[in-house]
Amino acid sequence: MRNGFRVIDGDGHMQEPLDIWDKYVEKAFYDRRPLAIDHVGKVLFAYAPCEAYPKGRPKSRPDSLFDDFPQRYGEAYDSWWSMATRLEHMDQEGIDVMVGFPTNGNAATTLDIADPKLMAALCRAYNNWATEFCQDSRGRVKFIAKLPLLDVDEAVAEIKRLEPRPEPAAVMLSDPGTQTIWSDARFDPLWRVLSEHDIAACFHGGNSQQHLFKPWREAGMPSLAHAIAFPMDAMLAMGTMIFGGVLDRFPRLRVGFYEANAGWLSWWLSRLDDHAIGRQGRFTYGNTLPLAPSEYFRRQCFVAADADEGELGPVVEYTHGDNVLFNSDYPHPDAPFPGSVDMFLKQPIPDEAKRKVLWDNSLALYGARLGVEAALSA
Repeated sequence: MRNGFRVIDGDGHMQEPLDIWDKYVEKAFYDRRPLAIDHVGKVLFAYAPCEAYPKGRPKSRPDSLFDDFPQRYGEAYDSWWSMATRLEHMDQEGIDVMVGFPTNGNAATTLDIADPKLMAALCRAYNNWATEFCQDSRGRVKFIAKLPLLDVDEAVAEIKRLEPRPEPAAVMLSDPGTQTIWSDARFDPLWRVLSEHDIAACFHGGNSQQHLFKPWREAGMPSLAHAIAFPMDAMLAMGTMIFGGVLDRFPRLRVGFYEANAGWLSWWLSRLDDHAIGRQGRFTYGNTLPLAPSEYFRRQCFVAADADEGELGPVVEYTHGDNVLFNSDYPHPDAPFPGSVDMFLKQPIPDEAKRKVLWDNSLALYGARLGVEAALSA
């Protein structure tokens, strides 16, 4: 709690140990595991050639990006991000519950993995590690599970395997275009099982900076690629789920879009509405939807906002404070740490909206899987 506000961090990050794949990959797939050989800032792994990275993966960021980590994160950095130090930092920030997305766990679902069985085994390995890690949090830290989406049946099986566990808060999906279009009917069993088990689907952007915007990165403009990739990935994911009819076919499905700011939301929904029911609706070629895109969004979707983003006020006004989550991005190098919650509380928005963003909206997205009553009593 901070200044009378309960706080759910809807988008922090897990920091896996360097030996996660050595310890958690099943024996039958052990020789095909990702081969982590180095790291940058105890955050991003480098890999030797393996099925996840056939050409290997060198350090993807300069060491200088993490120069301030020992000072900023202290014992958390020294201990390689132990749960005890995470909880201390959550108390310091005023965060009651944190939801963690994978960082290096994304090696389980790289585009180079061709075998659905291997991908399923790597997702199980990550999810088993994350389950154990969160068990030491007394219910205060939850994780977003990885799914093996080369085979929808494998994904459904993993959801059913994880559903009885209290530690997973939701599941993570790849950005549209990295594998296929999510509105394809073959994914309907996925949306169905998520709806039946009341589990949210989460799109965490940024992957397009490594492929669509790779020329700009290589031309010395990584900041530009980073700036555009996250919101573009979120906008494309949202548009796909709406115009592809997924949210219409599965009205109980809840969807989140992360680490892209929220300032683009009102413009994007206005443009989608215009392309559905406005003057540019002619481009649907008759493939109309029963509701306007903005109505599907308000009914089923959520976006994560940074504590200090400049356009938060207009978005909160547009959404009436609904559908927007608070996120810290802890403990990544560009996270607004320390002081993330304090930064947010300085935003020029009404207290009622602050309560929604800090607490109510995450509850609406993640639902009972957050187990907040147990977390608050821990």
